[in-house]
Amino acid sequence: MSPSSVIDRIVGLLKWPVAIACVVLLPGVCYALAFVARDVAHRPSSLAPVALGALAFVAIWRLYLLPRASRHVVVTLEHELTHSAFALLTLHRVPALRATLASGGHVRYAGRGNWLVTLAPFVVPTFACVVIAAGHWLHAPRLCSFLLGATLAWNVVGNWSSAHRHHGDHRELGRVFAFIVIACANVFMLGLVLAYASGAHSITAHLVHVRHPTAAIFARLVHWITPA
Repeated sequence: MSPSSVIDRIVGLLKWPVAIACVVLLPGVCYALAFVARDVAHRPSSLAPVALGALAFVAIWRLYLLPRASRHVVVTLEHELTHSAFALLTLHRVPALRATLASGGHVRYAGRGNWLVTLAPFVVPTFACVVIAAGHWLHAPRLCSFLLGATLAWNVVGNWSSAHRHHGDHRELGRVFAFIVIACANVFMLGLVLAYASGAHSITAHLVHVRHPTAAIFARLVHWITPA
């Protein structure tokens, strides 16, 4: 058995435990997002660079990329690169990658694959994560926030065009599982990005806001399952 097959089996066994963990985490990530949203509501100008970045990408997409089919590859590039990255991380060889808006994107990799590779683009905004990581060295908060808005818009446009027009990614895994994992991951990432871009608090502090209600809910579940 190849190493990638072993990993696929392990990831497959973790499928529903991960979904259960997402259900437990969801109240915590919603609480953390609400905390950030409350802070942003008091100073909405803090998100102006993010909004400008998102609007800039949408304008480029509508005016420059969408009218020409030869440029559509740019829009779905992140989606397919994320599939490829997670295929490589789970030790699958990736001999081919194709990304177009008109006919959908496709990544061909050796082996059966797993749900992590399938869902990755919908839960990990790869380019936005790169911007956040680069922000530690750039020391240009407004520029990073602008790029963050642009890359998040890129992610939304790329996933929408791929998932809702051409991809059966969600159906392959089951709608319930896909909804649970994608909902939890996207609420978490939205809160994390808003916290970073607005300066509401650090990423570490955001994780703390997720942890506290999650720990309380987990303790109640344990008490309900194994009452004293």
